[in-house]
Parts: sequence; C-alpha cells; structure tokens
Amino acid sequence: NYLVLARPDVGLDIRARPHTTLAQWSRMPMNSIQDLANRLAIYLAAYKHYVELKSKAGLLDVAIFGEPLARDLAEIVFDYKDLVNLNLETSFPAVDLGSLPAGCAIQVTLSVSTTKVVETQRKFFEHGLDRTYSALKFIALRDKQKTYKNQQITRSRGTFDFDPDRDIYDLGDLFRILVAEANSEKLEAACNRLEAEIGSAIRPYLLDADRPGQHLRSLLSAHDVRTTDAVQALQSFGMTRTIYSNSLSLAEASSRELIQYVAEQFWISSDWIEGTYDHIYSGAPGAEKTTDWRRSLRGAYDLVARADANGEQLNVIVPVWPDFRELDAIDDVVDFEARNYEHFFLVARKSNDFSVDCFRRVISDPLSYRKCRDGLFLLFLAAEIYEIETQRKTYIDVYQAQREHIRSCYLGDMFLVDVICSGRLVRNHKDFIYSDGTAVLKATQDVPNRLVNWLQDNLTEFVARRSSLLPVIISFR
Repeated sequence: NYLVLARPDVGLDIRARPHTTLAQWSRMPMNSIQDLANRLAIYLAAYKHYVELKSKAGLLDVAIFGEPLARDLAEIVFDYKDLVNLNLETSFPAVDLGSLPAGCAIQVTLSVSTTKVVETQRKFFEHGLDRTYSALKFIALRDKQKTYKNQQITRSRGTFDFDPDRDIYDLGDLFRILVAEANSEKLEAACNRLEAEIGSAIRPYLLDADRPGQHLRSLLSAHDVRTTDAVQALQSFGMTRTIYSNSLSLAEASSRELIQYVAEQFWISSDWIEGTYDHIYSGAPGAEKTTDWRRSLRGAYDLVARADANGEQLNVIVPVWPDFRELDAIDDVVDFEARNYEHFFLVARKSNDFSVDCFRRVISDPLSYRKCRDGLFLLFLAAEIYEIETQRKTYIDVYQAQREHIRSCYLGDMFLVDVICSGRLVRNHKDFIYSDGTAVLKATQDVPNRLVNWLQDNLTEFVARRSSLLPVIISFR
C-alpha cells in the first residue's frame, strides 16, 4: 500500500515510497501553518478511527487510554501549565483532570451525551467540587452531539459557570481552535504528541484513517452523483464543497448519523462505509428476508406490490446466457465454489435524495437452483396480475451481465450500479408472461413446459382468494 499525502505547497499528491514511515514523513520539510495543520489532521483522523473501531468492539478503556492524551492536548490548546490527572492514585469522582490555578476540571469520555453532562454535574456538586473548580469542561474522543438544550444541565451555580456551546469539545473542536490560532509551536507540539501516541499504539491504522471518506467518494462517484447534489443532500450534516473535495476531511465529517443516512439512501452496508467490514452489501437494509416470493404467487405479488408502493422498479440481473431454455436445462448447483454455479439478483431501482438512481438488492440467490428459477416466473406472473388489477404500468426488466461481475458483486467487491451499467437490457417480464386484454394470460415459448401446471395452480389459488375479475387461465404456446 502507498501512503498518499497532500502537500499544499506543491499543489499535488505525493506518493511516498511504500515503506516510508509516518515518523519519516513527519520529518520531511514543513514550511507553513497549512503544512502543520494537514499533518495534525492526519494524526487526529487516525486516532479517531482507532477509537471508533476499538469502542465498537468494547475494547477501549478510556481511563487508561484517553486521559493522558487528552491532558496533554488540553495543556497545549488551553495553555494550562499544571493540569493534573486526578485518577492516577484513585478513581476521582465526576472528573478526570484538574488545574487548581485555573479553577478548571475536565471530564474525558468517549462521547458526551446530554445524560452524561447531567450525571457528571450531579456528582460534581454532590462532592463539592464546585468549591474547588469554577469551570467544568468535557473532552470527547468521539463526536459530540450537535446541541445540548436540556434544562437539567446546570449553567450557573454560585461561582460555577457552564456553557455547553463553550465547554464541550471533541477532537475536531480542539483541531479548529489550534488552526484558528495559527500558532506553529502549538501545532507542532500537538503533532508530536499524537505522533508519539500513534507510534506506540495505532500506527497500523493510519492508512485506514480516511477510509470512510474514500468509500463515500467511490460510492457517490460510481452512481455519478454531482458534487452540487452531494453537498445539498448532506447539508444538514454540515457538508461543504471544501469538505467534500478531500477524502480525509470527508472522513472527519462522517458522523455515524451521516454514514447511516447515506447507507439507507443507497442500500449499502454502513459497516462498509465506515471501513469496519469489506463487503459492500453485507447487512445492508432492504433485502428480502423470506423465500415466499418463490413459494407462492401471493408471496411474489406482495413483493411486487411493496416495490411499487415504494416507487421502485424491479430489475432482474442474470448471467449472459444464449437461451433461456438452455438455462433451464442445467442441473441444480448451490455450491458457490462449483464451476457451473450461476447467480442472479433481483434489485429495486429508485431515485434518491442525491438525484440519482439507487439499487436495493432485494434477492440474491443461485440461478442454478431450479426453485429460484421457477420463482422468477412467479414474479413475472405477479407483475402482470398487479398491472391488470391496479391499472398501473408495471415492468420487471431483465438484464444480462458478465458472470464475473455478478460474482464480484455477490462477494461484496462491486456496486450493483456497475453491474447494471456493464450489462445490457435484453427483455422484460412481458416477454415471458403477458396479457393481451382478454380473459386469458399468455405464456411465451421461453416459459418451460414443466411449469404449466404449477403456474396455473398458483394462479387459480390466488384468484380464488380475491374478489377482482382477474384472468384465471394461462395459455401456453
């Protein structure tokens, strides 16, 4: 892997040698505040990425891991000269760090919720700490909330004064303070402190620091999202063109709420966006949870109806195959490693908040399994019945794509939109089952003869349960 480093002084990206270490890069010539700010941003992004991964797994002890770093950064940012770790000898109530001359106590925590603020203040006053410290600050190792408006938060009590907008910080806030002050000595000191932390604990994670940004950019690029539309869709999360233009700044701005929103807009795994899992679609929302679609016409009809209610159009993606009858002749194969294993997708297409089509992976199953192939014809029949009953034009388009592309998408290495774009539209469901306006549905020669009785039985059962005047017979060629 190559470490890609932005160097504003030359206006280009420099690809360092594969074995260039972070420490070696940190000693490369730096000649501006901007250089130092970029260097610090990389270190902070790496640290935050590490904290996020560890805390999700329940493996992070803030008291051991976060307090020493927070103490040193607070001394640099706020000019404290004697900030003491109060937990070194015993677990101190309510707060972790304190400066007697400044009259300030600091609580270091993974995240600062309103509940956390209220509970910390309660203990703070119960133990009479307001007689020693007139100020209380919070430093979060992860992102803080956008607002803290709860009336239970104490703003003033005697000499004690607290303002959530002023006294609650996350690492991004500390970074902004240092950059705004533009003090090269402070920036250098913060860089050195984080370099020491990274060197001892999280250097292996550095190359992944901007992974959420990389994944977001690749996702939006694959779907041809324009910068204007991306910034507009993410505006409520504080997105700007400047942030969006850089993977690292985009990663820094990628809160859990933003990532979840994008995942739901594109039906993508939020874990993949965050970089904690490699499969693009594993655990993604929107997949069909049952096999009712291939067990009964009622199940297939419900799927078609749900998609239409969501404003979606269904598409089938199958491997390139010379003839559908030849496809039906293959033996059942469900072993993914088998040479003659074939896969298919049923996806739902819909325009999203980013002004592009997104694709929901509704069904992902082996096409080389006969019951799945049979289920596709149930879906075709259901789509035609749904159109007759609702008088809404309904199509299930059939695409052919390269087998290796479908396989790659199944393995989570390729976007559905890329599979669709690299394939070709060959048919729709009416090329298999259609209505010509009479009381009899027509099945074309591409519907296997062995399905005649099964499809007819499903149609008979379905119509018997409904009051609508639907066709009750399928005519096969």
